Amino acid sequence: MAEPQLITAPTEEPVSLAEARAHLRIDDDNTAFDARIQVMIAAARQSAEHELGRRLIRQTWDFVIDAFPCDGESIRLPADLIKPHSIGHIKYLDTSGVVQTVDPLYYDLDRHNMPGYVFPTAGAAWPSDVADSANAVSVRVLCGEWDAAANVPAAIKHWILMAVGTMYEHSKDQVVGVSVTSLPNRFTDRLLDPYRSFAG
Repeated sequence: MAEPQLITAPTEEPVSLAEARAHLRIDDDNTAFDARIQVMIAAARQSAEHELGRRLIRQTWDFVIDAFPCDGESIRLPADLIKPHSIGHIKYLDTSGVVQTVDPLYYDLDRHNMPGYVFPTAGAAWPSDVADSANAVSVRVLCGEWDAAANVPAAIKHWILMAVGTMYEHSKDQVVGVSVTSLPNRFTDRLLDPYRSFAG
């Protein structure tokens, strides 16, 4: 399975620019670093998602597989696309070289298992006229644990703020956008522990 591809990024970050500015103790009239801080927030969120093994705010991803599973078997979602909220579409290249869309009535989503599965509904089966081609089947997934920043747990927000603080403090010798691989101490890491996914 190829790496999932981001289609639609979250419409907001778990931590706002105002929250980050307050954490960094930047004066209200000093906006010179706002663009850089927003990049740091996004980088910190992405790092938190990597650490947790899950997406935070709603976002849309595509992943591809070479063929549908055998009759009755489920399509297993990539481990980091949890919790799945809905399936946008399932498309496939047929044997005539035409892209087809599977009728949503023919499949359903298991949102409760981790990472999640898409399975044929009763009496339905996956299409059989799939081209013998790599990446012939594409699945679009809307995922993300929380639908809004206000619902993200305080511990995760605080970890992100700590990460932003670390990046800001070392911005002179750190490339902005590189994932944060370490924070000051184990206390900080423990903030994420209750929310880690071990699906694999």
